[in-house]
Amino acid sequence: MNMTYVRSVVDQLRMHASSPMAIFSTLAMPCVFGFIIHSNATAGGKDVGLMSDLAVGSAGIGMLDSIIVLVVFSLMGEKQWKTLQAALGSPQGLTPVILGRLSGIALQSLTALPGTLILLVVLWGVDDSFDWGRWAVGGVLLAFATAAVAGLLAVVILRFPFSSGMTNGLTGLVLAISALLVPRSALPSGLREISLFLPQAHVMGWVRGGSWNELAVAVALTAIYGGIVAALIRRVEFVARRRALPLEV
Repeated sequence: MNMTYVRSVVDQLRMHASSPMAIFSTLAMPCVFGFIIHSNATAGGKDVGLMSDLAVGSAGIGMLDSIIVLVVFSLMGEKQWKTLQAALGSPQGLTPVILGRLSGIALQSLTALPGTLILLVVLWGVDDSFDWGRWAVGGVLLAFATAAVAGLLAVVILRFPFSSGMTNGLTGLVLAISALLVPRSALPSGLREISLFLPQAHVMGWVRGGSWNELAVAVALTAIYGGIVAALIRRVEFVARRRALPLEV
């Protein structure tokens, strides 16, 4: 295993694991959504138990929000500390550093899985049909699928000077097509077709009782996004070396 990659994962966890912003992003938004959904679900006096798909989808909202925040914080930290040019000049290059950061961010976002479950169980109670296996496997895969997709944002931040406009509306856009709270079949036409290209939508399809084919597609798409991110980082390396591009501006 590439030790630069391992050190990057460890550095990410060491520096940001207890970050108040990361914890808030992971837990706050899912709690708000959970409370709203619970209020609507019980408006008619019905006693509704928590289902595994709602538990995973709510956690996925926290993962998405947290990952976007952490990608920005982590990459901007690398730029501020002037480590990117040093990594660029090393034999390993930038790829293991950035991929290690993204892997560490995915691991951090997993706190949304038990964190949101506690609140939702207090609100709902656990439904008898709650599928613990799909909750655990789906939640873990959802974290890494979201980090792989957010890797595209990491490449943009790596290549260009950061502007807050880069993330404007990004959480809502990805949330709308990830099928986190509603089945993919309930999405409007157009969004439903776009969602087929996101691994998160296939993870949620499997969690909602879909076949193992859904899980296989989710894993394959996650790997494809990871490969695209790695290839784009290599491209940034090539351009930076050829043009003496300052990555820390």
